[in-house]
Amino acid sequence: MIEQKPDSGSSKQKAVLFALLIFFCTSAAMGTSSEDDQIVVPLQWVRPSEEVLGDFFNWPGLDFEDESWVGKEPIEVGLRGLPPIDRILFYGIFDLSAESVLLSRSPERGAERLWTPPRRELPDSQVSWINALDADGKEVFYFDSDNDEDFVDEKPIYPSNSKFGDTVYGIRAESEVHFEYTDGEEVKEKTVPVAVFKFENFPENRSPDNPYFRGHVFDMRVGSVELSGKEVKLAVVSRLDAATYHDNLGRILWDLNKDGLFENKMQSRETYRTDSPFNIFGRSLQVETISPAGDKVVLVPTDVEVPPKTAITKGEPAPEFAVVDVHGDTLRLADFRGRHVLLNFWHTRCGPCIEDTPELVEIYRTKQTHGLEIIGISEDKSREAVLRYVEKNGIEWPQVIEVENETKPTEIYHINGSPSYVWISPDGIVRDPELIGHLDTLYDAF
Repeated sequence: MIEQKPDSGSSKQKAVLFALLIFFCTSAAMGTSSEDDQIVVPLQWVRPSEEVLGDFFNWPGLDFEDESWVGKEPIEVGLRGLPPIDRILFYGIFDLSAESVLLSRSPERGAERLWTPPRRELPDSQVSWINALDADGKEVFYFDSDNDEDFVDEKPIYPSNSKFGDTVYGIRAESEVHFEYTDGEEVKEKTVPVAVFKFENFPENRSPDNPYFRGHVFDMRVGSVELSGKEVKLAVVSRLDAATYHDNLGRILWDLNKDGLFENKMQSRETYRTDSPFNIFGRSLQVETISPAGDKVVLVPTDVEVPPKTAITKGEPAPEFAVVDVHGDTLRLADFRGRHVLLNFWHTRCGPCIEDTPELVEIYRTKQTHGLEIIGISEDKSREAVLRYVEKNGIEWPQVIEVENETKPTEIYHINGSPSYVWISPDGIVRDPELIGHLDTLYDAF
């Protein structure tokens, strides 16, 4: 059984984060630009946090189970200096190289998108961790922090409590770890903070013998550049939960409103994919390269003029779409005119989504006869998982599995995370583009 310990050190951590931001603001070099030349922007490491990301939510994005990075046998070969075998509960790894992760998922696709097709053995980008019991039976974690496959010199890390909402809880352990990566030419080294989260009550009340592990890789890069006579800060984050970067596999964020925070949501005018062109201050640009280490991004003008991004904004018409639901019926947003519509973007392994489900069910039962419709748009790849979840939780509103549709509502509505809610009025106007955390307002609104 998980033994939860109180979280500690949060004030100290925030002070350190604030100091890092002050350091960056006073010392970072600024990229320079001209109408025809490359724009080279130096980047510095900043830990992702609420001090940097305006919509930061500490839900860990890495699913060890999906990646087959956790089990009761070692994932990485050649491990030494392990605790007594009868005290080891689980073995796991982080693979911190974007190149390695992409190759493991799709070797052919990976070779096409990397800096150079691999012609040699990849660097050691995998870092092992162990979940075990100490001599007193208390739960601990060990990280191979120096990545030498030897745990004899690693100290136990006692986990702290981690809670998301009122029902999703578990433990977390964090460590700085060292790994190798390639820039396409040379093998290099890097150190990054990572965290492992262990849940027993999520999803679907997992047992102590079958807990659920997720992870965080704390890496983002921040810089500033002058465009059209205006200085603007930008940030780069990976889309692979890795600690290295590639220009096709990231997001670039812009602090356009100068509030000191980056909005890492695709609905926002501040967030763009690094593999697509974008318009900033009237200039059409695209990412030419991001260095693998994340210490530099190069922007170039595009040949085609890109219109400014249109945000999903309160008071503006909601973008139309037509999709097919799990029963084969076509759903058109226009067909729901005259009713309030709540677009519910979710998936079955999303802790906050599970937390919201009982309230959504109650809201639908209460307000459906008063003109409310909910359209569930799931990011799951498994139809069976969605149908099981819907039946188990008494969900009665229509469900769409996005991977089964050519039309992608998450792209149309610039959805970057789950859960996300967009509330649309009976006249087809966006009433609230980000209802998360305020579902109870639906009770009294109509």
